[in-house]
Formats: sequence, C-alpha cells, structure tokens
Amino acid sequence: MAIRIDRQSTSVRRRQIIDAARDLITSEGMESVTIDAIAEAVGVTEGAIYRHFQSKREILTLLIDDIEESLMGTLRVARVEDAPAKENLERILEAHLSDVEGRGAVSFIIISEATGFDGIGLQSRVALMLTHYLEFLQEVLEDGKLEGSIRPDVDVQAAATAFLGLVQSTATLWALNSYLPRLAERRAEMWRIFMGGVAAQA
Repeated sequence: MAIRIDRQSTSVRRRQIIDAARDLITSEGMESVTIDAIAEAVGVTEGAIYRHFQSKREILTLLIDDIEESLMGTLRVARVEDAPAKENLERILEAHLSDVEGRGAVSFIIISEATGFDGIGLQSRVALMLTHYLEFLQEVLEDGKLEGSIRPDVDVQAAATAFLGLVQSTATLWALNSYLPRLAERRAEMWRIFMGGVAAQA
C-alpha cells in the first residue's frame, strides 16, 4: 500500500513540475525556465526536482509531449469519420480557437517559445510534433480532394502549413493583445480566407 502512495505522489509531483515549467514559459518566456525557478514555483528544493527528472531538457520534452497529445486530441475529436472534409476542417478550426480561448493560447505560446529557443535542443522535438499535426491535416485535405470539395491542384502540404500558420499567428497575437477580441468573432473571416484559397468552385 505504501508503494502505491509513493507512486501516486511521484506522479503528482512530476505533474506539478511540468505545470510549473509551462507557467514560467507563458508568463516569463523560455529563458526564465531554470531548475531553480521551477523548484521555487513548486515549493521544493532543486534536489527534489532532480529526484524526478534528470534535466531541464527532460522536463521540457515531456511538456512538449503534453502539448502534442492535447493538439492531436483536438484534431481527432473534431474530425468526424465519413463527414465531408470541408466540415471536418471547419470543426478543427473551431475546436482550435475554442481550445486557445479556454487555455489562454498556452500551447501555441509554448510552441513559439520552444521554436525560437535553441539552448537545449528542443527544436527537433517541436518539429516532430508539428510534422504529426501537419500530416493529420494533409489527410483531411486529401479527403477533400477525393470528394471534390478541395481543388485538385492544391498542394496539401502547403495548405496544411497555411492552416497551422493561421491558427498559430492568431493565437499568439491574441495573447499579446491581452486576449482581445474574442476569437469567435474572427473565426468566420479566418475560415472564409482559408477556404478561398483551397475550395473547389461550386
């Protein structure tokens, strides 16, 4: 029984450490994330951090793993099997914007911070996450080409990248502008602009 409690407390502490790193990045930037700062945020010693993680890189890698799981989960939930690709793309956009508002754009802020910070070699992990994300969107776009709702000449890799860029830039700018205006107000125009570039003529 004691072993189970120890495992649970270890799991809880690891989650607290990862969440502290997340909060530090979003409030102060990637450069502020040190073992000392994480320990202070959690209320433990640096030694306690090292009992759970070998390095700051391990903490941040697990944070990126969390973000990937969240982003891919949003995609999977929004995509309805056998639904038209155009509807799935619109659902994905709506789900992303709702998720951004609900979490204060945290995932996309961290992606921006990790991409621009090369101190501990996170770029390759972020690149892998974005590759998985883009491959998912490319599948939806390919479905659209097959069903005729997406133009046959559309480069799905470029279109998926544009979709991600639309969401990423909107989330980042929204956070920088004190979370105003509400993203729901922009969704229709964002959707119109994206589909104007890829949709087949009716």
